[in-house]
Amino acid sequence: MIASKYGIGQQVRHTLLGYLGVIVDVDAEYSLEEPAPEELAVNDELRAAPWYHVVMEDDSGQPVHTYLAEAQLSSEMLEEHPEQPSMDELSRTIRRQLQSPRLCH
Repeated sequence: MIASKYGIGQQVRHTLLGYLGVIVDVDAEYSLEEPAPEELAVNDELRAAPWYHVVMEDDSGQPVHTYLAEAQLSSEMLEEHPEQPSMDELSRTIRRQLQSPRLCH
């Protein structure tokens, strides 16, 4: 079990840039291919912490998939964001899917 601070469907903010996003998946630790040091300056401790697949919107309102360390995120307290209703809808949709019973064949 992943001991992560945030869950799938949860809305979060990028701590440095302030962008609103929705968690769509969680990795127990950094799991992308090992980047070259000049591409991503991430220490071993940060790589061993949970990482999140997050959907955010770019400046034109298009969805963008990002991969962020737990240290780069903060909880979003508001549930409604009139400036970004698509992020609210994505969060609600994911949470509904996670709560719905699955039929097995």
